[in-house]
Amino acid sequence: MMNGYNKDEALAFIVRRISEKDHKELVGLIPQLISQAIDADMDFMHKSGVLDAEGNAGDDYYEDDDAFEYIVEALVAANSLTPEQAVKVAALVDDYMDHQQAYLEDKGLCDWE
Repeated sequence: MMNGYNKDEALAFIVRRISEKDHKELVGLIPQLISQAIDADMDFMHKSGVLDAEGNAGDDYYEDDDAFEYIVEALVAANSLTPEQAVKVAALVDDYMDHQQAYLEDKGLCDWE
């Protein structure tokens, strides 16, 4: 996890901002999927060198497109989703990434763009 990052607080922050009408097929799963997205995002940041082993800023930059792909693939695999469901989850992950960025900026935890 990123130093100073509170997953429960971030989860609540992000879920409150997700429009259920935009994700009707996923309404009952949104909190679970966002929680999984946070975990996958943190895993991506560690594996790609954005965060070091202690959760501090690493030497590499956060690549949005690579992170998006990694998170979607992780959620599809973890939930055994069909290709049709994967498309819907990808739209949710897109929203997640915007709200995750807002949370990081709100908490002063993000120094990359």
